[in-house]
Amino acid sequence: MKNPSDEQVRETLRQLQQQAGQPLWETDRAEDFQVQFRLDEKISPAKFKSDPLIPGGYLANSLTLRAMRPTLFVAGSSVDELQTLHHCACGEAWDAQFWKMCPFCGRD
Repeated sequence: MKNPSDEQVRETLRQLQQQAGQPLWETDRAEDFQVQFRLDEKISPAKFKSDPLIPGGYLANSLTLRAMRPTLFVAGSSVDELQTLHHCACGEAWDAQFWKMCPFCGRD
């Protein structure tokens, strides 16, 4: 399966909720978070480092920032149900729920 769309993720969550017979998350307690990232080419691909200048911010290299999905949906502490692992030709594995392309080498 290629990278899931937001609608595919929502549909998977609806199916899981129906199977469980109860809500998987409390929609009335939804929260939006924004995280700031700054460019630092000294950071290894697919890695982040706390930003000393921006509290709660992170440093990452340009490949990592390009590979990141701009929005993430988080429903509780477990994200395993939505995991879509890709095994890249570079030898690394990456999860399509977090990345648009391989964050290690940039391949689709």
